[in-house]
Amino acid sequence: MESWLHVSLNLLRRINTRVDEGRFGEASGDVYLVESIWKLLTDVEDLHLLMDPEDFLKLKKQLHIKTAGKNDAFCFRSRGLVEVMKMSKGLREKVPFVLGVEVDPTGGPRLQEVAMRLYARKREECDKIHLLQGMQGVEAAAKRFFFAYKQVVAAVMGSAEMNTECDSVRQIFMEPTYFPSLDAAKTFLGEFWSHVG
Repeated sequence: MESWLHVSLNLLRRINTRVDEGRFGEASGDVYLVESIWKLLTDVEDLHLLMDPEDFLKLKKQLHIKTAGKNDAFCFRSRGLVEVMKMSKGLREKVPFVLGVEVDPTGGPRLQEVAMRLYARKREECDKIHLLQGMQGVEAAAKRFFFAYKQVVAAVMGSAEMNTECDSVRQIFMEPTYFPSLDAAKTFLGEFWSHVG
């Protein structure tokens, strides 16, 4: 798992560099790889379900693994995982640059309007669309990882352990979308097309 996290960190750094250089097509390929790694990490976590619960709980006791409180989930002991999650979430900061617009300091719909125009004229700038869709795919895959983690904890260690350690995990997949402007653009574009013809 740590090896894949290391690969993800390097890919996320490369994505940031490629976006800054305007190489959106190459960045979208890397974003797809990061999304795939999140899915792979979910599969790795699922392997715990194959362990005998008694053996797992004995190992947990022998290794003195305990949660210190409600926000001390086991998965957050991995610095790599925490860093990959932060960088995955940080992809949202690249959206204004990809769209070629500055964020409206008053919170206006500037990003949303530019995103709607981009989606409408998809043939001209498909690399940007693939990159933005990939960023949203990374968000979904990361949230699925943490949701699955919560289920694995309950299945392997019992629901009492899940309730003790999963508040911080629950917050991750319950957060609103990291890309509200893209979400709103798709909503309004869908509404537009539902009234046409």
